Amino acid sequence: MKFPYSIFKIIVVGLCVFMHCQTGVSQILSDTLMVNHLGQDKGLVQLNANALTQDENGFLWVGTEDGLHRFNGYEFKLFTASPNDSNTIQDDHIRGLYAKGDTLWIASNTKGILGYQLSKNKFFALKKNNKNLNLGISYGIFPLNEDFLLFSFKNYATVYNTKTKREVIVKLPTNSRESRVLDVDAINETEYIFTTSASGPLVFNIKTGIVKPFKIEGLELITQIEALADGFLIGTITGIYTVDKQFKSLKKYVDGVSVNHISKKSEGTFFIATQDKLLEFNEADGVTSYIVKDTSKKIYKPFTANEIVSDENGNTWFGTEGDGVVHYNSFQKKFETNRVRLNDVLKSTNINIFPFYKDTDSLLWLGSSFGVVKHNTYKNTYKLYKHKNANIIYAFAKDENNTLWAGGIFDGLLKYIPSEDRFKQYLKHPYKENTLPDNEVLEIIPMPDNKLWLCTWTGGISEFNTETETFTPILINGKRINRARISLKDSKGNLWLGTDEGLYKLNSSLEFEHHFTETAAKEKSLTSNRIFAINEDNNGFIWIGTSSGITKLNTTTLQTEKFIKQKGFPNDFVYSLLIDEVNNVWVSTNKGISVLNSKTKEFKNYTSEDGLQNNEFNGKSGYKDKDGYFYFGGIDGFNKFQPSQIKDYPYQPKVYFESVELFNAPIESTLRNNDTLYFKSDENVITLNFSSLSYLNPEKTFYRYKLDNFDESWSPSTQRQNATYTNLNPGEYTFYVSASQMTGQWSDPKVLNIVVKPLWYQTIVFKILLVLFIFAMGVYIVLRETNALKRDKEKLSKLVDQRTQDLLLKNKALEKANKKTSQQKDNISFLMKELNHRVKNNLQIISSLLNIQSATVDSQAKDSLLIAKNRILAIAYIQNEIQIDQKKINVKKFIEEFVPRILQLLADDGLMKFEIIYNLKRTGFCEVNTTLLGLILNELVTNTFKYAFKTYNKDNYLKISCEKINHTLLITLEDNGCGYTLDEIKSSSLGVGLVSDMVSQLDGALETNTDNGVVNSIKIDCK
Repeated sequence: MKFPYSIFKIIVVGLCVFMHCQTGVSQILSDTLMVNHLGQDKGLVQLNANALTQDENGFLWVGTEDGLHRFNGYEFKLFTASPNDSNTIQDDHIRGLYAKGDTLWIASNTKGILGYQLSKNKFFALKKNNKNLNLGISYGIFPLNEDFLLFSFKNYATVYNTKTKREVIVKLPTNSRESRVLDVDAINETEYIFTTSASGPLVFNIKTGIVKPFKIEGLELITQIEALADGFLIGTITGIYTVDKQFKSLKKYVDGVSVNHISKKSEGTFFIATQDKLLEFNEADGVTSYIVKDTSKKIYKPFTANEIVSDENGNTWFGTEGDGVVHYNSFQKKFETNRVRLNDVLKSTNINIFPFYKDTDSLLWLGSSFGVVKHNTYKNTYKLYKHKNANIIYAFAKDENNTLWAGGIFDGLLKYIPSEDRFKQYLKHPYKENTLPDNEVLEIIPMPDNKLWLCTWTGGISEFNTETETFTPILINGKRINRARISLKDSKGNLWLGTDEGLYKLNSSLEFEHHFTETAAKEKSLTSNRIFAINEDNNGFIWIGTSSGITKLNTTTLQTEKFIKQKGFPNDFVYSLLIDEVNNVWVSTNKGISVLNSKTKEFKNYTSEDGLQNNEFNGKSGYKDKDGYFYFGGIDGFNKFQPSQIKDYPYQPKVYFESVELFNAPIESTLRNNDTLYFKSDENVITLNFSSLSYLNPEKTFYRYKLDNFDESWSPSTQRQNATYTNLNPGEYTFYVSASQMTGQWSDPKVLNIVVKPLWYQTIVFKILLVLFIFAMGVYIVLRETNALKRDKEKLSKLVDQRTQDLLLKNKALEKANKKTSQQKDNISFLMKELNHRVKNNLQIISSLLNIQSATVDSQAKDSLLIAKNRILAIAYIQNEIQIDQKKINVKKFIEEFVPRILQLLADDGLMKFEIIYNLKRTGFCEVNTTLLGLILNELVTNTFKYAFKTYNKDNYLKISCEKINHTLLITLEDNGCGYTLDEIKSSSLGVGLVSDMVSQLDGALETNTDNGVVNSIKIDCK
């Protein structure tokens, strides 16, 4: 509800003196309103924001003189008129907006009332051809009740029924000046009061359609009216008033201001925009004047707002003249910033704050970049103490005598003397032996017996005796420790030292116990060796803030848990670390303050937009006083607060779908929750663009999404506002997306159904028809084959019967032939046995004859006859032992039985001179000529018997080996006799030549070695 034009500004001056003299004017308080600026950097084309409204989906709409804008919390989307496109808005010079249901109503400069259907993304004109030209010049849209709207025109107003689409035209009483309705409010169920620019207050009866002048005694030129619990709040071109419901009792609150717009902020509280400032009205508290200041520290002066819109989530938008849109959220400013102002320092200079020490309720000591500062919190005054080498103060401590000590970078050691209100300084003296080892004092640790441990940058740790003012070096585990910038005495009396080389633990007796580093075992390591903060929680765990995150240390198991950069923890360079009453861990960083919930292990982050002094904080700048207040210092002051009083934004971001892209090209679609999108199977690169209506710090919003029937789980949280899917198989999918803004709670998901249609051959109908067709073809083939089989069976049956008869006849003939063959086989077997018997007898006769003949010849002939006899007997043995029809023999068994027979025959002619050794392995059956094999064995054994040994010795042996390697039979005869040459045995024996010939007949190979005894190796194929 606005007063968009400034034609009444001139009148204000003439009436200010008179109004200022009236009694009963309330005292105006002053405060600062922290806002966010929404201008051209967000896409607002024109900075005269004449009209504002918010639709049912939560979008902010802004009307300017050069277009309609929709704001989604991140950026503006522009709608402008295009003469060649009938789908665009007809007039983009906008004076009024109002959203109701699915329609955005628009008051345009030349085309009257326009509309925009949100769900269909379609503009329309309420009346295309107005004969009354005044009805083409519209100024505003006001709701009367659920069914009726009032449209403001030049010299006219129309009451429009949104259900019946009918309207009543009301002509405003006018004189020579142009008039229009400025604001509307209900008096009762049927009567409404109109404020106008030139017709004075009017009362309109919605039942009768009659308009009557209405006079409020003592008031003229009323611009705005809002209902109160017991009356009305009235804004005029000269001041602010209240009046009872009977319009009798008038009370002035502010004079000398011209009111443009009044908007309800909360129950009983209203924002009031005037021609040059912003006020807040509360019946109980009176009026507050705001200094409007944005996050860039720009102060809007004057601040001229035409329209104000608020929602239920604490958001308020101000449409201004020339400054675009200004946004305020009641939850935005969570922290109050204290900026230190020193008389000796230029106001434009930022004063860095480092450590704190709360001395009394009214006295707070600050370590600054200019030295020690004493802050009187009651008087809000600051005093800077000057001293030599004044620089950064980095440490405060009080000793057991309640003396305050300070240490700094190049400042050395400082002792406060209250009686003189000054500091005594101790610096390193280059010519003294007992002196401060280094002027950079990083930490002061009070000790018993009037002693302090001074931790320095390069001089290690020195013990300072406050009585004798002497310095003694302190070694930790036998070494000097530099840059111990932070310390902690825990609940058990242990002393912890944080350095650039890790964390040191000393027990209550100050004896070294442990050194923790980043290179220790993973489960016991730190996030970094550079330590800036140490603290102990209510459960006795030690928390360490480093240059690379947070480490939680279990003092019992010495196990560590590490926290590094993540959602809600955007920067892990930890300067200070404090722990609140519920064990939440608060850390200051280079990107604000992050808070770790030690139970859920989730972070949330606060920045300068939440009221912090700056996003960048300083080392050693965290402090907790006895009342539980936290202090954090940074590059532009400090923040003091009670952790329990920091209230987070209680509303979750409302997610919506911005657009859908197919193959990276947007498709026309207005998406709502549970809508369904259909795609062809080859349309398989789909991008879903989404956002959230979170007007408070949208840059802190994170998203997660999931596509059911495709994704197994929710995506990791991200600030990316789109999701792309490729190669989706035909089917039905459901896309979910929700948002969170650092609170650990996720919003209800926005849902979008996606159907990927299959190709014709992928449809269920086609598959069913295909199955039926295959089944029918199967049945047809089975039937056809069954009939063919029946026919073939009949043919085959006849053929089988015929062939059976033929086989019976042939079977009888075959039986007869088999019988005859069997008889012939028996006859042949009998003849072979007879032949074998006769051959054996003949061989025996020949052997006997040779035996008789050997008795009558000389010794040489006798030996030859005996050899021949043995050969004949060997053949006879083979003929006797081997069956006629036996093709294969067991070689192992053959050798075991045949060799002893040879030796028995040889032993008849002389004594055995050696022992026989068998090394016979299983060979199985081999198809081999047994006669040749027997003669070979006979020849070789005989040679050994006759020539190898002269006399008997127990060490003399003949070793016979046999084994089968693959399909080769290896027979080895080895003795350890005297050996022989071929010439020695040629004259008395057939010798190795006979053996070699017989081996060749077996397709074998013979190898003879006579170097040490005789070794004969025979290789024969074994089939």
